Amino acid sequence: MPSSARVTELRVHGVGGTTPDALLGTTAHQQIWGDRIAGFYAADTDQRGRRVEAYCWGGMTSRSSTRVLWVLLFPFMLANLAGWTCSARTRADRWAFAAHRACGRLAAFGITLNLLLLATLAAIDIWAFQFGRNPDQSSRWRRIANAPLGALDPGPRTVAGAALVAVLLLTLWLLSRQALHRYEEVAPADPDPERFRGSAAARPDSVADPRFFNGAETVHRLGLLHLAGGLAWLACVLSWLAAGPIWLPLEITAAVLLCGTLLLLATETAGSRLILPLVVAAALLVCVAAGFAWQSHPVADADGNIRYMRGIAIETFWLIVVLVMARLPVLATIALLRRAGIRRGAPAATVRRDGPRWSAAPLIVAVLGMVSVNAAGLGTLVGIASSLDLPERAVFDTLRWQIPWLVLAPAALTVVFLLVELIRYAAAGGRRNTAPILAEYAGRTDATPAPEPPWDAWRCNALPVDGICDGELRRRMRWARSVARSRRLAGFAPDIRYLLAGLVLVGTVVIAGIQNSIAGGTPWSPAFAVTLAGLIPVAGVALLRWGWGQPDARRWLGVLWDVGTFWPRSFHPFAPPCYAERAVPDLQRRIRWLNDNGDRVVVVAHSQGSVLAALALAQQPAGQPALATFGSPLRKLYGWAFPAYIHDGVLARLQEWRNFSYPTDYIGGPVGRDDVDVPLPDPESSWYTAGEPMPPLRRHTGYWSDEAMWTQIDRLAQPTSPQPTCPQPTSPQPAELTPTREPH
Repeated sequence: MPSSARVTELRVHGVGGTTPDALLGTTAHQQIWGDRIAGFYAADTDQRGRRVEAYCWGGMTSRSSTRVLWVLLFPFMLANLAGWTCSARTRADRWAFAAHRACGRLAAFGITLNLLLLATLAAIDIWAFQFGRNPDQSSRWRRIANAPLGALDPGPRTVAGAALVAVLLLTLWLLSRQALHRYEEVAPADPDPERFRGSAAARPDSVADPRFFNGAETVHRLGLLHLAGGLAWLACVLSWLAAGPIWLPLEITAAVLLCGTLLLLATETAGSRLILPLVVAAALLVCVAAGFAWQSHPVADADGNIRYMRGIAIETFWLIVVLVMARLPVLATIALLRRAGIRRGAPAATVRRDGPRWSAAPLIVAVLGMVSVNAAGLGTLVGIASSLDLPERAVFDTLRWQIPWLVLAPAALTVVFLLVELIRYAAAGGRRNTAPILAEYAGRTDATPAPEPPWDAWRCNALPVDGICDGELRRRMRWARSVARSRRLAGFAPDIRYLLAGLVLVGTVVIAGIQNSIAGGTPWSPAFAVTLAGLIPVAGVALLRWGWGQPDARRWLGVLWDVGTFWPRSFHPFAPPCYAERAVPDLQRRIRWLNDNGDRVVVVAHSQGSVLAALALAQQPAGQPALATFGSPLRKLYGWAFPAYIHDGVLARLQEWRNFSYPTDYIGGPVGRDDVDVPLPDPESSWYTAGEPMPPLRRHTGYWSDEAMWTQIDRLAQPTSPQPTCPQPTSPQPAELTPTREPH
């Protein structure tokens, strides 16, 4: 490429859905590629001597207020995320890694089954049987709730409730398919698509595989298996509730189908041809069981619930516990076999792991998903019973007993955790931490040349010096303490593992409490805890809806949400869609098109955008453009939480790269390469202008206005030594790559 080649700077924003105006720094721009969800925008005039484009992908995560409804699938997101929090040691061990993936998919189905169990209790027992038996039509809402039931007998009412559960399952399946088509509009290019047919989590090259972000086949397979398993379980429920002459054959057949589903879930690709027949068989069995239940006459037990529902709830709940906890005995057995010398694992020397360890992450995150679905679901269950004016015993005491533990105990743990972190934050402003700050900025102040008159008279130093009044001394010391505390705060992120471990402990106590309640213990369920649990789904949606309208709140909420939805749905098909399945191929195609047309490209990416840009380039190491990242969570967050996928081997594929970071950045940080990392001071210096605020902290969002960083990016963007000119494309541009010249 000749030195006179045009330079194009491609900017990629982080979380929060930055607008093209803000990202380009001008309103004079045009959309040249993409759509309203994600697209490329080009400024009409050059900036800093180069053409500037922006890739705005916020429409896939936070720009639309209706997209906050994805928060209702939060437990499924955790179930999917649990599979990706694999340790580097587990991935290096072939047996352990295969078992980890199998257990991750089984745990994900367990959480789906948990939701179906709660929906069955609400639809069949509370609404169809108890409310339909003696409907209270004193309010408009109760008349509406009774309208589908009318004067039906108990059998038809049971089938009506089961139909609602089936509709819920079908809705989740259809929603996953709709999201799959929408978010995979741009598929990754692969010259050999048949080389590997496993899920993205099992690809040998990890995130560097060009087909990593193409999860269509995996989502399709897992979605059908969850559909088949859910229908088979529903057939079990109907046949058990309608106990009669043929209930046992129906029960056994449904159990066989459910076991077959679990077996196929545990395998990566084996038996794929059996999945569709399994779905058809499960659907037919549900219809047969529904016809049998229609002719039956279920009766109430001593508490007024539909007979046999208590046994169904208990047996299903223990099945869920087994599925979610299966990884514990399975991986422990593999580890014991390795320690006993019966089998060989990965040598410890070949597994490099920097930073804090979190070996129990897959189990903790999976159990947290189960806890979250029960905390919200049980509260909703009790709320439905109350709205229908049913007595307290309408919901089993065994389940009501869980609500205080699932709501109050996690809330108490969170408060304690925040108090401890607040104490650590306050202690970080002590003399031992401020002394190095004062020494650092004193040395930097001495090396800073004084401005020319008359501006030198307005220059002030934020450092405490002798001879100033007590009030000014305290003000300057507050500034030094704020810098010290911000630097310590930047390292607090891994502490979240302690809070999550505590929440898992709560889940263990809940399981023990269920057994105590079944054995005759006294349940405890204060009304305010029940009400609070019922408000969790509504509060979650309201929180995200409010957060999208508040830049600061959107940044914090966006970090958690964008990390959770970054990974492909290789473990739970009903999780919120993976935006990277479109964003990464988008970037790759645009960069390739610019290179083919003779441009020298420099990708400038912030925060979560740096993860998208880095992986887009790592998958195509040949002919990479220059890359500048800042506020990048690649190692600080992703390398810690997902060490099996984001590690030195992947980052080593990136070539011409500079990574900028502040010591006060609570999200981004260094990537551990001396030739790449460029630390920047924050604040830049202790000098400030009289009458203005003291030097502010840039933290995570101040990079865009840091002239020192942009000066280095300017040098990075300059063409290197002359190289052969890239050939211009001779054939017409493909239809999907044709830029659209539509004004924004």
